[in-house]
Amino acid sequence: MSATPPTTLLPIAPPTTQAREAAFAAARHTLAAFQRSQLAAKPHRAIRHVTLRPGLLLQMVALPALLTAGLFSAQAHVYAFWRGYVLWWAQWLNMPLRPSTPLERGDQLGLVWQADASALGAAGLSIEQGVWVGLALTGLAWGGTLFMRGHWLPVKYLVRTVCVVQALSLAYFVWVPIPFPHGVLNHVMNVLDAGYTLMLAIPVLMGLGYYTLNLGLGVKLLHTLLIGAFFMVLLPQQALVHLVVLQHLSVVFMPTLYLCFGALFDMMVFVALYSWVASKAPLSATT
Repeated sequence: MSATPPTTLLPIAPPTTQAREAAFAAARHTLAAFQRSQLAAKPHRAIRHVTLRPGLLLQMVALPALLTAGLFSAQAHVYAFWRGYVLWWAQWLNMPLRPSTPLERGDQLGLVWQADASALGAAGLSIEQGVWVGLALTGLAWGGTLFMRGHWLPVKYLVRTVCVVQALSLAYFVWVPIPFPHGVLNHVMNVLDAGYTLMLAIPVLMGLGYYTLNLGLGVKLLHTLLIGAFFMVLLPQQALVHLVVLQHLSVVFMPTLYLCFGALFDMMVFVALYSWVASKAPLSATT
């Protein structure tokens, strides 16, 4: 069997000065052509200037003022709807909730949390048991992020952020012996109040961005009302989820619910909905 002869590597001649200059000239020509094409193209509509005509300025001021004033005047009706919504689901979920009597000092929703041993469904974990459950769930969630790669990285960062907040919460309950000063209904009312404040701010936020587009008045009102209606249902549903967690688990999860799944979560939902309605606008809306 004959051996294969070694391959002979031919030396590569260095480029001449004329070839080097020609390559640089071609690169400069390509770069100049690209710069000219970018100057001729229109900028993205997200950074394009919009001419604020008097009609648009009036919409930016009048619409947010009218919508915010209308929602503020309907505050009692909004909380009454939330009260009925939460009570209806509380009956199905066996929550220790009941309407407050005129002699009782209830919250703004007019509810009383019967957190005693005889109340149906009032059994929950003690703080000690809750700490152990919280440690187990936090460890499982953190371990699950070890397998997240590629397009799962944003989810990985969000889950780890929640784990850090929950770990700090557990450290508080371990090292601070005093009883937790916040009650279940106080927590829920804080979440609903923050959500209601965001609802009041939605017309103002829409006025600063969405109302500057050249769209019909009906389209702007429709999208604003749709976002408001979404939060009208989302907020009591969010409160119910918090109540279920606190009822069947422990108050050691209350800080995480408030910080990660309260006002911050609502604001993220609004940004997503605003991006959705803004993406529906045609290119001509910024001309």
